[in-house]
Amino acid sequence: MAIPFNPISITIGKDGLSSFKSLRIDQSTGAHHHFDLTVDLESGGNRQVHNISSSKEWLGKDIIVKAASKPFFCGIVTNIELHRDGSDFGYIQVSGYSSTYRMETAPSCYSWNDRSIGDVVKSLCSDGKVQLALNAAHKKQLDYICQYEESDFDFVRRLALQYQEWMYYDGLKLVFGKPRRLPDPIKMEFGTSLSSLNIGLQTLARPEQVFTFHSGANREMDRKTPDKAYGHDRMAGDAFRAALPSYPKAARQYSIQRVSSINDLENYVLLKQAAETAETHYVTAESQDPRLHVGSVISLYSSFLKGVGNLSQESLGDFIIIEMTHEVSESCYYKNRFKAIPGTVMSLPNPKVEMPLAETQMATVLSNADPHGAGRVQVRMNWQTDNMRTSWVRVMTPDGGGSKDVKSNRGFVFIPEVGDQVLLGFRHGDPARPYVMGSLFNGTTGGGGGQGNNCKSLTSRTGCALKLNDSVGSVTLSDPGKTSIHMDGSGNATFDSSDKILISCGSATIELHKDGTIKINGKEISVGGTDISMAGTSSIVAGVGEGETPSTGIGMTTTDLNITSAKTCIDGTSETNVSSSSGTTSVTASSEVIVGGSKVKLN
Repeated sequence: MAIPFNPISITIGKDGLSSFKSLRIDQSTGAHHHFDLTVDLESGGNRQVHNISSSKEWLGKDIIVKAASKPFFCGIVTNIELHRDGSDFGYIQVSGYSSTYRMETAPSCYSWNDRSIGDVVKSLCSDGKVQLALNAAHKKQLDYICQYEESDFDFVRRLALQYQEWMYYDGLKLVFGKPRRLPDPIKMEFGTSLSSLNIGLQTLARPEQVFTFHSGANREMDRKTPDKAYGHDRMAGDAFRAALPSYPKAARQYSIQRVSSINDLENYVLLKQAAETAETHYVTAESQDPRLHVGSVISLYSSFLKGVGNLSQESLGDFIIIEMTHEVSESCYYKNRFKAIPGTVMSLPNPKVEMPLAETQMATVLSNADPHGAGRVQVRMNWQTDNMRTSWVRVMTPDGGGSKDVKSNRGFVFIPEVGDQVLLGFRHGDPARPYVMGSLFNGTTGGGGGQGNNCKSLTSRTGCALKLNDSVGSVTLSDPGKTSIHMDGSGNATFDSSDKILISCGSATIELHKDGTIKINGKEISVGGTDISMAGTSSIVAGVGEGETPSTGIGMTTTDLNITSAKTCIDGTSETNVSSSSGTTSVTASSEVIVGGSKVKLN
């Protein structure tokens, strides 16, 4: 039965209530606290008028509840109702939530780069004007943190779930991370300060196997839960071990926390199982002590009579309160009910919050200068403003990987350009794990495939292009310097260049210049065929020697034929003629001319 305690006083805004009919405050970890306050009609307006014209001014105002002049709850008024029934004077129902409700924004999208989760929580609490006690265990800076279609408060709850951080509102401030020092225990004894006490055990332990993939290290990781009662007291440990044989098959789950090492994954599964089994051993009780709140530590005792005048006391251990209901009736009769778990737990029960499911969406490429040279890009989604951007994300390709002979870039390598519009997908639907699915043309960049969709092409940033035309079956490969190879689909191929064409293999080369010069160089050049024709409109020179002017050779022009060498032989197996159809034939030498044979005729 409730007993009078130190006076309970309530202030809404600047108005102190002279009286009230009842007050109820429901508190739990990882959630807003809720209150219902009932006041007489005259306390909220004129009892003679059926309206709430005065009390409506309480909407949006702070409410402070004090016990013995010491605040133990701060909240915000969100709802007011007037109730009348029959001939009674009626009453006003005032309800609302803890101050954390100021963080219950409309669902929003926001992102941070190179910040810790503590930095993000601190910023959001500052925006919502919510007092914060911060001691996050996860202190590493993360390359990308994303709030996706969530209120600020749900996002903070989700961070607590992902990174297994303690989170609760103690009535005055939001606690994020296990406090450096838990509050001093308050002694509570059944039979004196506790009017009821229930002790419970339940089988919550289940084996799990958690997997993840770290793309930067190309490493698949998985770890099983330790399946050991870490952080549990003796009774909880017994219940923990009793539960495991009932579930011989380990559930497989992906890690909702982005981890980069096996140590991180081991710590995650350890704390995850600790949170899921935190309520294995629990107590529920009723008391009349308004000092208690969510997060309070109590030392529980149970006393009983061993005999006449012999009162024995048994310690049940220290417990931390995770749920609580405060009730105050008229004349300030106060009582509370609470649920507590052993104070040795490593984790509090997980906040009941859904993971967001990110949908495909458009983004613009901001950079493709991956500092690790891995072909990743940074993009900005449409909702990202004020210098917000993703971390470096991978690009999907029709074929990609490595092989025995090709360590990297095996397959189809096309990295989007800065300014390109791309479509993002998300691994496991996690908004913090985006990847590029492909690029998107828009009204200014798309040209289509032409009439009948016959044209296909592959074009680089500078204009290097491969074009396929199905209307004629042609293929054209070209560059910005107007060099092209064209296959017309009818068996003809054209290699065209605006300056020079060079074909080389080892020390052999063929050069074609735009001025008409053709050069063929090689150690041995063979020309064969049934009929070979060689014609020059001005001259033909065939020579032997170094450089462009050989010392020995044959020179032909439209009027002359010159044969020059250190030794010249003209030999016909049956007949050799040196003649001129008209004019003069001369055989001369600088020193001596020898004409000889079995028969020599000189005419």
